Amino acid sequence: MDHLPYEGWLLNDEHLTPEQDRNLRVHLRNCPACAGLERANLALRSAAVTAPAAGFSLRFQTRLATQRKLEQRRSLIGLFLLVVVGAGGLLWLALPYLPFLALPPTQLASLWISNLVYIGLTTRALGLLGSSLLNVLASLVPGYVWVLTMALCGGTGFLWTVSFRGVGKFAKSAA
Repeated sequence: MDHLPYEGWLLNDEHLTPEQDRNLRVHLRNCPACAGLERANLALRSAAVTAPAAGFSLRFQTRLATQRKLEQRRSLIGLFLLVVVGAGGLLWLALPYLPFLALPPTQLASLWISNLVYIGLTTRALGLLGSSLLNVLASLVPGYVWVLTMALCGGTGFLWTVSFRGVGKFAKSAA
């Protein structure tokens, strides 16, 4: 039994059409849960509204101002700790490089250039090593195995993509 529209009508105090009102009355006769919800709603509407105690608004405003000051103090302490920890972390990361700032500019430039040359030579050596390994592997494995492997990888990728799209459409339809 679908309770959602009836619960919405009862809880939101919506103005109902005569047909909706008739459907609601029929449902309330057959559904004890919704009938109990209607009784509770009527009891809440008929309850007397009491006035707040004297000085309530002043106490509430004072407590709210105190709470705001406390939150502001906590925010400032958090910001201060964030700045201190962040500056400490940056200093810790930069500490090994600080002695290089004392070098003369020519020595610092030559150090940078030598590091760049080292990175370039290392990259070239790794590229040559990878190329050699691929050449050996290509000569050991027949061509049709490469073709089958590529076809298998392509088919797997295609099926994976299709399945993800299907799951995405299912999730959208479920939501």
